[in-house]
This record gives sequence, C-alpha cells and structure tokens, in this order.
Amino acid sequence: MTLSQRYFATLYDSLHVKVEGRLVAYRQLTAGRAIGDVLEIGAGSGANLPYYTGVKRLTLIEPNPFMSKRLRHRLTNFPLEATIFEEAGEVLPFPEASFDSVVTTLVLCMVEDLETVLSEVRRVLKCGGSFFFYEHVGSEGWMRRRLERVVNPAWRFLTTGCNLNRDIAGAIRKAGFAEVEVNAFDLSVGIPWTLPNIVGVAKGRSANSPRST
Repeated sequence: MTLSQRYFATLYDSLHVKVEGRLVAYRQLTAGRAIGDVLEIGAGSGANLPYYTGVKRLTLIEPNPFMSKRLRHRLTNFPLEATIFEEAGEVLPFPEASFDSVVTTLVLCMVEDLETVLSEVRRVLKCGGSFFFYEHVGSEGWMRRRLERVVNPAWRFLTTGCNLNRDIAGAIRKAGFAEVEVNAFDLSVGIPWTLPNIVGVAKGRSANSPRST
C-alpha cells in the first residue's frame, strides 16, 4: 500500500464523474458486450458494473487495495455473482481458457508490463472468446508524441502509473489473438486538447490454432 495509491483512489471518482458522460458509449461497446463468465482487469471502483447485463459470473481484478475497498462497497447491491482478486494483471490466478469475455477499460495504460498482461488475457480467454478493450493511447503526430514523452514521468507519478504514450493498439495486434478490430478516435475530456483513444475487440484462437509465445 502506498500514499499515491490512497491519493489516486480518493480522487478518482470525483475526477471521473466530470468525464463519465462522454464514456458511456465506449463502456457499452466493451462491458456492455461481455457475456458468460467475464473477467475485468483493473476494475477500479466499479464504473463498468451497470453495463454488465449479459453476464453469468463476474470476476474482477483490482490490485489497488483502496480501490478494491470502494469496489466491494459498490458490489453490496450488485445483482450478479462477483468476486474480487487483489492481483496484478501480469500473473492472473486462473487456469487457461477460463473466461468467455475479458474486459479492460482505461487500464492498459497503467499496467507494469503491457505485453505480459496481454499474454495472460489470451491465456485465460476461452477458444473463440472475446477481449473487449477501451483505452487512451499515444498520439501519432510527432509534436504530440514529443510532448507526451516529456510530460509522461510527472503524469505517471501523479496517477500511480498511467502512461500517456503507449502504443496499446500495436501491442494488442502483436499479442497473438486470432482477430483484432480497432477503432481509433479523438476524445474531448474538457481540456484544451483532445486525447487519442481506441475501442475494439480481439478474438481468442480456436482450439486447433497454435498458440504464440
């Protein structure tokens, strides 16, 4: 437990409410499309919970203990079976092919090892299952990329690990999924410039497809 984790958990909900109305469509395209046994990595304080309408069972990964405390409170009146694990996404405590759907929203920017997390997502996803993701990503323009590199260390400290300049779409495409669909767009969050975002889905490999390492 660190002071920055406590700080981030305390401020997250109050800051997030200012932009939540702009994110509804993307939560519907991710959590809203998840079915069956569902795993969400980086569940935070539970912003996606209202969108899980086609879910049989929900498993939530949230390593920040202050966030998971808020998440447990929010689950008090949640109508579905849900379990929280305070684990890191790099080492998921589940067997291969455990979940029909895996969801991440605005979390792959924060994980320590993006490639390892994506490998774990692919490992625990059932054959033909779906990985739904909504993330902010690094800019393509060279001036914005340069600015993001300069600002990123301070930004990481203030947000307990968020990176402004990750090529998350590229990492997902290289992670060995059977199919990857990515839609890129710029999102205004009330600041003088827009932020590049992606939303999409990656499919788990079929039973007779080789797994990449």
